[in-house]
Amino acid sequence: MSADLSNDPHIRALRDVLVAEHEATVARWQHYADEAAQHDDEWLTKWYQEATDRLRAMPYPGEQPTAAA
Repeated sequence: MSADLSNDPHIRALRDVLVAEHEATVARWQHYADEAAQHDDEWLTKWYQEATDRLRAMPYPGEQPTAAA
């Protein structure tokens, strides 16, 4: 039998930090994609945008992964 720790304040705080870090990483990579687009670098724009999309598709801590469509 496992205990449900989702309401523990320390677990919530850790999850909040992980979510904030993930969102900051997504924003940073999106910025890289936008910068590459401003410099008309199609290959680099595509590369960064695909990486950003993969990051966005990752489930957050505590979420169940969704099945690919």
